[in-house]
Amino acid sequence: MKCTALAAAIALALSFSTPARAQDDTTPCADALAKAREACRASDDAACITQRLPDDCPAPSTFAANAPSELERITVVGTRFGIDVQKYPGSASVLVPEDLDDHVDIIQALAKVPGVDTGNDNGRAIGQGFSIRGFGHGSESRVILMQDGVRRSANLFANQVAGFSMDSDLLKQVDVVRGSSGITYGGGAIGGVVGSTTKDATDFILPGRDWGVATNYRFDSNNQYQAHAAFAAAPQNGRFEFLAFAKYAERGDLEQVGRITDANGTRDNVADNHEEIDTTFVKLGWNIGEGHKLSLSHFDYRIDARTGWNSLYHATTSPANGDVLGERIQKDTVLAYTLNPAGNPWLDLTARAYRTEGFYERGYERGVDLYYKNLDERWGLSLQNLMQFDTGTIGHRLLVGADFENREEDGIYILDGVRTSFNSMPNRYRDLGLFLQHESRWLDDRLAVQLGGRYDRFDREVQNVSEDYDNNRFSPRVGVSYAVTDGFTLLANYSEAFRAPTPHETSSEGPLNIYYWYQPNPDLKSETSSEYEAGFSWSRRGLLTANDRFDTKLMYFTGRIDDMIRLVVDYGSVSPADSEYVRYENVDGVDREGFELEMSYDRDRWGGYFSYESLDMTDVVTGRKSPSAFADRARLGLRWRPFADDFTLSADVTHWFKPDQDPETLVSAGTTYWYVRESFTQTNVQLRWRPTSSHVPFFDGSTQFLMGINNVFNQERLTASSVETSTRTGLGRNLYISLSKQF
Repeated sequence: MKCTALAAAIALALSFSTPARAQDDTTPCADALAKAREACRASDDAACITQRLPDDCPAPSTFAANAPSELERITVVGTRFGIDVQKYPGSASVLVPEDLDDHVDIIQALAKVPGVDTGNDNGRAIGQGFSIRGFGHGSESRVILMQDGVRRSANLFANQVAGFSMDSDLLKQVDVVRGSSGITYGGGAIGGVVGSTTKDATDFILPGRDWGVATNYRFDSNNQYQAHAAFAAAPQNGRFEFLAFAKYAERGDLEQVGRITDANGTRDNVADNHEEIDTTFVKLGWNIGEGHKLSLSHFDYRIDARTGWNSLYHATTSPANGDVLGERIQKDTVLAYTLNPAGNPWLDLTARAYRTEGFYERGYERGVDLYYKNLDERWGLSLQNLMQFDTGTIGHRLLVGADFENREEDGIYILDGVRTSFNSMPNRYRDLGLFLQHESRWLDDRLAVQLGGRYDRFDREVQNVSEDYDNNRFSPRVGVSYAVTDGFTLLANYSEAFRAPTPHETSSEGPLNIYYWYQPNPDLKSETSSEYEAGFSWSRRGLLTANDRFDTKLMYFTGRIDDMIRLVVDYGSVSPADSEYVRYENVDGVDREGFELEMSYDRDRWGGYFSYESLDMTDVVTGRKSPSAFADRARLGLRWRPFADDFTLSADVTHWFKPDQDPETLVSAGTTYWYVRESFTQTNVQLRWRPTSSHVPFFDGSTQFLMGINNVFNQERLTASSVETSTRTGLGRNLYISLSKQF
């Protein structure tokens, strides 16, 4: 049925793929708008843009159909050089700040991206579930998370926490590449890659000024508030830039949807919680010369939390032992150098050196003398250069690069003064990668062929374990896009990705919990993913009116993940601790198939967005869902701009269809539980006003009023991997109000 739907969609698009009608005389104004936006430092500030437009051109708000849509943004993660999402022969999305401020957490904001699923948690900042094309929390080594090109861990080999440790207010852009096509970033890109880029000083300065101050206050009715301030200086003809950012947020008990009925009666579904979140960020820039820059940044993100033991799954704290007092910290220091002299197509160099530290330490409030800390420290180097040249009528972009990362993990567990050994820690990862990405453009740029590959050499060692694990892997990628007509492009991609075994999988040994006695397995093989993607994109101007725009993209994907690593129980065995033996083994493969459809329509006063996605993952041996079932999802969004001012009302509805469960039940402790067997719907609304013509100078061009309601009708939502009796029903209705001001 999925292939039939794909064929029908392609046929429908082909039926409309006649050449677009000639543009009317608004084109000069569109060109002027593009130049005005460039002059306004890409801030897209309406007041600045209006001042630079000719008198006979309309205000910026009437140019909604000329601004880049969600499908026309440039992704830099998919190939490491910029490419329009519409023409990227794979599945990718790009989010900008306006896409991130409907939620206080980046993971919740990413839920709008096709292929990204969230939920099955209690909504805490320190513990949020997520998956990207089937993998995420609990299998984080199959997803790559980066900020400014630096990788980090979501859960620090501790299933008690999960999060990106990123601050949405600091991010200029977030790229999400789904599936295996992000091969140039090394092992782990089986589920996908999330790459975020932090803002620069110029992003906090009003157009035409050399320095500025930006402030924000936000209140959320579901027991949260936050405030931040930034000072930035970037003289337009100066050599130095400076940015200092500080933010404080506090989050209390979190209301979930519905009520709970148990042996103690009926009560509100509330997650016990108290979190204080501090973010500081400093970035220095030195413009050495034209196209020649050196920057140094330091990011410090910390959460002081009082939660249950497992911050995702435990809604309440222990009556006997009180709260779990925890601190989650992420610190990144990044030195970056870029060299891109004007007029030199052979030199576009980026070099980066970094050092990061992430840890989570916790203990009980009372009753138990426990100290538990998970630590992840990294340092690394990366270098890449992009060259552009022509051979006859063929254009080329060639990117070559290398990176190295040294990563060290440790776990410290001290109970009543006695330290427990994990046997797989302390450990060290050493990863060296060489990568190449080439794009050639043929037939007047109608045909683009991308050939890429990465060679990885990786080594894993564990302290006091004699056997190391080392191996190598080459991962290829081939992508093709062909413009059949103006605006209609066929897309195809083949890529392979891999995941090397972790030290926890090769070297865990002994009674690490009361249930199992672990046995090491140094002979584990790497997991490998092979994936095919095919589809089309279509962009049309003047579809229904002279100045509207329609964009759509459909991608179908299918592939297999071989040598999946799973924990295998030797049932009936008896260890010295009277528990059963277990060992990580390469046991089977998983077939992954689905499609993602996105559509966007915009005209002067209103626009809309629609997406539909389907994901199916099955075990190649049993035919059952693995790691779980996934619900098909549809999302419809509408936006209305009733005034000439920058004033937008928007609403979106997300519907999760009834999942196809196999198996349908789970047996635990002799009780049978049913997996989710129903559909869910949630609705959000938002109002955004950035005054440009209110005739109040204090507001115009420097202020944003934002308010909205998440989950308007207070409807529950359970993920397809949940059982029907789960109390993790999603956050309840939340009204938020935010005020931002620049000086």
